[in-house]
Amino acid sequence: MVRHVGPESELTMTARCMDGGCTWESAPTPQPGTGAVGCAAHTAATGHATFAVRLEYIALVTT
Repeated sequence: MVRHVGPESELTMTARCMDGGCTWESAPTPQPGTGAVGCAAHTAATGHATFAVRLEYIALVTT
């Protein structure tokens, strides 16, 4: 697969904290680095270090 930049091929990253009853979730972002910074900030503030991370993208497949 080759990533093509354009409006039809968007990437979205989200994350949520997996520590007990914590309800923290990141805002959806097209920049995985920004999402990682959000996780790091949450860890620094709370000590929570486990996250479920989702990367979702639209695949344009040609033959």
